[in-house]
Amino acid sequence: MDYEVRRIRSDEWRAYRELRLEALRDSPLAFVDRYEDARRRPDQYWRDRVARNAAGRLTCTYVIARNDGRLAGMTSCFVEPEFTDYVSAHIVAVYVTPGFRGNGSATRLIEAVIAWAHDVAGADRIRLFVMEANERAEAFYRRIGFSRTGATMAYPPDPSFTEYEMEYRRAGAVPLAAEGQSGTPR
Repeated sequence: MDYEVRRIRSDEWRAYRELRLEALRDSPLAFVDRYEDARRRPDQYWRDRVARNAAGRLTCTYVIARNDGRLAGMTSCFVEPEFTDYVSAHIVAVYVTPGFRGNGSATRLIEAVIAWAHDVAGADRIRLFVMEANERAEAFYRRIGFSRTGATMAYPPDPSFTEYEMEYRRAGAVPLAAEGQSGTPR
């Protein structure tokens, strides 16, 4: 499987839309967005979303791009303006198509977005949420260096599910609890 992990390009909005819709069908509990809502969005929505994440300094999307031009994975990250004492970035929308799982591409994808968050956005802390029932995803994030913060939130589409906050900090960074900071913005 030949592929590269890189930032999305603005002309890839159709491929991104295709992958996003696949993700919403394949793993509906991993996303807040619903398939039917996303499917009905106009082309301009997808163009704008991809253009913003292709060039933004405070938001990005990284993809696993196959040699045939199709996308096999994605994740987005954005700087969280709610935090004022430090720079926090939030990883969302992680997805790898089934045929690419287990080949190391997901690790490369997350490592690329971590590098963007640190080097471009200047984030001291990177966080994400993982569904309580998704033990495989939590184990994956732990292998990369994420750990639970103790903060939780109800899963927005179905509050009967809980999501655990996990964070990744630069080596040598002081944990938020030691700084007297809350792990979740309100």
